Amino acid sequence: MSSKHGFALLGTIQATLIFTIMILMVPLPRIAREFGLDPSQLLLLSAAYGLSFSGLLLLGGRLADRHGGRRMLVVGLSVFAAASAAGVLAPGFTVLTAVRFAQGLGAALTAPAAMALVRALFPAATGYDRAMATWGGLSVLGATAGSLFSGAVTTWVSWRLTFLVPVLVALAGLALAPGCCPPTRPAPTHHHRSTYAAP
Repeated sequence: MSSKHGFALLGTIQATLIFTIMILMVPLPRIAREFGLDPSQLLLLSAAYGLSFSGLLLLGGRLADRHGGRRMLVVGLSVFAAASAAGVLAPGFTVLTAVRFAQGLGAALTAPAAMALVRALFPAATGYDRAMATWGGLSVLGATAGSLFSGAVTTWVSWRLTFLVPVLVALAGLALAPGCCPPTRPAPTHHHRSTYAAP
């Protein structure tokens, strides 16, 4: 197992999580016309992914600590892949909005798990600091790629196909993670006496 291969996989996954924020930004006007959306529906659709992603990150971190990074990476990518696949065939506003919330949930489970695995790949401070310096640029790369790709695909084919990239990356992550990413131990659970326990 190579730490470089593991980091390349995790970095691709992280960039894709940010990429996915942007995939509907360019085609939103076209989606609004196709589904007959009013401004409030359009706002909810545009915000759904970011709301669930950011709102559930702490939960994702807690679960990664409790159950281990690699296990939660698999869970998060499974949710992310299933939701993204559903987006390709979404028949209307309700389903597409649910897809975006579900994608955000998958991302919120995946991102902290990926961070935990980067820490496991680079236990030495120097290697970890170098990895984090690269990690920080992945968000910019993912956001830029998402905007450019969604614009091109929407113009030449269909906005629905933008959901295929998250599907493919998630499936690649599920296939390659067992060989590229080390198993991580769950954080020890400390049992404290309940405030309401009898003396």
